[in-house]
Amino acid sequence: MAYLHSLHYIHRDLAARNVLLENENVVKIGDFGLAKAIPEGHEYYRVCEDGDSPVFWYAVECLKECKFYYASDVWSFGVTLYELLTRCDSGQSPPAKFIEMIGATQGQMTVLRLIELLDRGKRLPSPKDCPCEVRLMSRHQLPARPSARPS
Repeated sequence: MAYLHSLHYIHRDLAARNVLLENENVVKIGDFGLAKAIPEGHEYYRVCEDGDSPVFWYAVECLKECKFYYASDVWSFGVTLYELLTRCDSGQSPPAKFIEMIGATQGQMTVLRLIELLDRGKRLPSPKDCPCEVRLMSRHQLPARPSARPS
């Protein structure tokens, strides 16, 4: 992700489904369909077009303002880390866990309730058997303010 960001691109769809293992030492990121270039002199990309989005992997600023920063990918990395630590169990997936917290909704109401939940400081639960060091590291990926996330 650091390489992608160094080229002034944001991925916007970092999730376990887009993580490719070349071998046990090499991990690659795939599916650049939502990737966008950050315009010269800007800190973020604003999405104007409608379309399906992986909202359960999105940071608060993406949901509220349609603004995507490099730090928005860092948030998505935290959610992806959660997926990997739950071994991509569909019952523990980000959509399943967030819907469990907000209740069953449809369409835009899901996004509004997700925003309310995140604004209250709620996050995905720590996976079972998650090492303390990893739990602390993953929590650093998920602060509400983009500038508070690691780069």
